[in-house]
Amino acid sequence: MSSEPLSNSNSNPLDLTGLEDLLERAQLEVVTSAPDVEAEIVSSQETETEASEAKIILNLLSHLLQVNELVVETNRRLNLATSRLGQLDEMLTAQSVWLERLPALEVKAAHLEDVQLQLELAISENEWLKQSWINKFLSVIKDKA
Repeated sequence: MSSEPLSNSNSNPLDLTGLEDLLERAQLEVVTSAPDVEAEIVSSQETETEASEAKIILNLLSHLLQVNELVVETNRRLNLATSRLGQLDEMLTAQSVWLERLPALEVKAAHLEDVQLQLELAISENEWLKQSWINKFLSVIKDKA
C-alpha cells in the first residue's frame, strides 16, 4: 500500500490515486441478499488479527534480539570465567606440588636447626680453644666457683 498523505478536503472524493495496491488485492464477494453485517465484522476481525499478529511478530523479534545480546554477553562472561578457571587450576597444581614437597622440606629444616646448633657449639669451643692457657685456667676456676 502507498503511504502517501491524503490530499486536502477540496479534492475529488472519488479519486483513487494511491490505492492501486489495495484495488489489485481486493476481493469482491457478490451477495444476493442484503449485506451481511456479520461478514463485515469477521473481515474487520481478520484485519485486526493480522495487525495484532504483525505486532506479536515484531515483539517476538525484539525479544529474540535481546535474547541474542544476552547470549553473546553470557558467552563473553563464560570465556572469561573459563580462562580464570584455567589460571586457578595452574595455581592449584603448583600448590599441590609444594604440598607434596613440604614434608621433605620440614625434615631438612629440622636438620638445618640441628646443624646450626652444632655450628654454634663448635664456634664457642673454637673461641675457647683460641684463648691462652691462663685465660682457660681462670675461666675454669671461675665456672667452678
